Amino acid sequence: MKKLLLSIFVVIGLLQLNAQNKRPAVKVYGLPLDTLKSMVHKHPKYFDHLKNKWLKTPAKMTADDMMLLYYGSAFMRGYNPVKEDKAVENIAKLIGEMDFGTAITEGKKLLQVYPLNARLRMLLGYAHKKTGEKTASKYYYKTYGDILRIPLYSGSGKNFDNAFKVRIVSDEYLILNQKDLELVQQEVRFNNKYPFDVLLVKPKSYDNKRMKKLPKEKLYFNIYLPYFIGQSKTYKELQEEAKRKYKISN
Repeated sequence: MKKLLLSIFVVIGLLQLNAQNKRPAVKVYGLPLDTLKSMVHKHPKYFDHLKNKWLKTPAKMTADDMMLLYYGSAFMRGYNPVKEDKAVENIAKLIGEMDFGTAITEGKKLLQVYPLNARLRMLLGYAHKKTGEKTASKYYYKTYGDILRIPLYSGSGKNFDNAFKVRIVSDEYLILNQKDLELVQQEVRFNNKYPFDVLLVKPKSYDNKRMKKLPKEKLYFNIYLPYFIGQSKTYKELQEEAKRKYKISN
């Protein structure tokens, strides 16, 4: 742990010396992502430890542990947010077909590969609820909340400077759901050379007559991790897929 803290201070110092030559740093809870990237590369075993801890004993994870793992996972082996989203979508399809048993079996296997996917845990919670397994359902819903609160409290989402920071695009829609909002329009914009998803949203309503009268607002999501650290080309493909799914016009 002492070596880890020493490395953090060294990296922060180097970043400060070179700050004038770089674009503004993206920070999560005050920690620059460039610093976190260096931490993961210098101490991969520590982050593997956090991952195993989350898989085996999630109740022992602290808020700091969750924050480091959630964002640090973008710099760990196998990070591919588009592939991850597509894999989880297959579980959603099984649930849509009411095949809850298969969804649970395949979902648990997938959880070993993508332990930080909040949507997958939400789906497993729902599937267990439908099969009457209340204890398992509560467990997955609890861990779903443990993950989602990291990006949910990473900003206010009101503008570029206070955007939510997400490691995967599906977390954007989970945050909308958490806030009881629905998507109207979506666009990718750049600010200070960083990519953002800007979502036009409105409160959920089941009264079609009131849909056009509901107030609209914009929410900002910093997508540096899934867009730049992930694969920009496949991310754009996912954006187009989302537009088709939610019937969004350009």
